[in-house]
Amino acid sequence: MKIRKPIVIANWKLNGGLDLICVSVASFIGKHFNADIAICPPYIYMRDMMTFLQFSELHIGSQNVSRYQSGAYTGETSAQMLKQAGCSLCLIGHSERRAIFGETNEGCNIKVRTVLTHDLLPVLCVGENQQEREANVTEDVLYKQIREGLANINLDGKDLCIAYEPVWAIGTGLAATPTIAQEVHQFIRAQLADMFGHEIANRLRILYGGSVNKINTRELLEQKDVDGLLVGGASLDPGHFLAICQQASELAVS
Repeated sequence: MKIRKPIVIANWKLNGGLDLICVSVASFIGKHFNADIAICPPYIYMRDMMTFLQFSELHIGSQNVSRYQSGAYTGETSAQMLKQAGCSLCLIGHSERRAIFGETNEGCNIKVRTVLTHDLLPVLCVGENQQEREANVTEDVLYKQIREGLANINLDGKDLCIAYEPVWAIGTGLAATPTIAQEVHQFIRAQLADMFGHEIANRLRILYGGSVNKINTRELLEQKDVDGLLVGGASLDPGHFLAICQQASELAVS
């Protein structure tokens, strides 16, 4: 049995529509899971998903969140707005946000604080790119992302997830081996223990993301410090995503 309750998050990115929402949620209606399951659709479809969620155990997540509470920030969506829309969690600092939109560790830190203030679950994404991995600086990169992204954060009575997503494995079909994932997750948990103490570090969940599919799900989740999965492309196939979630649920009680 997993020490921490597994969590599986689907990140639809700039994909999906009403048809995908209907089919995806319908696949989960009436099914019970021993894992937390969430889908992060494009913002515009959140309210549509809420129509169906009352019949399933699915949660809604956000792919991003504004660092601002309110004001003249065209195109931004605040944590309070997401909360009112029925959102349960927010991805923060996804590698694509960092690489394409220039998000920084400092900005991620502000977003984590904001999300915690509104009692949403922050999922801080960290990970190294191909060049950094080849240069053997993975731990240096993760150390900086975690230390700066979570600096001066108070987690007493609060929950938070870390999602390790090696950039070189996202959308490439190349996934970190279970051994590599465990080694990195163990390093991440050690950093959390140093920052927040062992009790908090042992209850926080660390997810793996990067070409996750129904074939490698079980091996990844069997690792001691892999507490969940951040699923990209595979989550756009409702049947495939359901198979991933069912495996996570089975491992939670096996």
